[in-house]
Amino acid sequence: MIEKNNSQLDLPDKSPNLSRRTFALGCAAGLCLPWSATRASAKIVYPDRVLSLHNVHTGEEEQITYWSEGSYIESGLNQVNWLLRDFRTGDVKAIDPRLLNILYLLTKRVETKNPVLVLSGFRSKKTNDMLRKTTEGVARRSFHMAGRAIDIRIPKVRTASVQKAALRLGGGGVGYYPNSNFVHLDSGPVRTW
Repeated sequence: MIEKNNSQLDLPDKSPNLSRRTFALGCAAGLCLPWSATRASAKIVYPDRVLSLHNVHTGEEEQITYWSEGSYIESGLNQVNWLLRDFRTGDVKAIDPRLLNILYLLTKRVETKNPVLVLSGFRSKKTNDMLRKTTEGVARRSFHMAGRAIDIRIPKVRTASVQKAALRLGGGGVGYYPNSNFVHLDSGPVRTW
């Protein structure tokens, strides 16, 4: 398993500070329960984080659990890395788990069960340099090159709705490309264009 990343989008992994009174009331309530019930109630169960992704360039489609029982799953992260590789060069890079959390929360916010269509994930320097020559608006030091950006569409959800939901998350950069019908997400500073 990979160590937890304590970004603002991760679920908290430490209990909040309790006042003495709250602690005393909790202890008193615990005395009324059998020991096994007290132990069972102490375990907090968070839902698995699962992404359904379809790479439009390779045709690959996967439903990937990348986080479970409070930790990132190395095999799930490796699946994501492979699916989001630079399809032009075959280069693979570790995708930032914070980006996956942003994408996961976005899919929950727009309430989709459809696979997210991936237009661009990781980009090698070679691919990014080529795109800078042929496409307007490609950054020289793109977050795609660091495994921290993804360009997506979500079937049956308007692109403007995806953009608005992403902005409400406040998790990083959000680019809106209505003419090309996609949204850019990244795990960089909060900003929009």
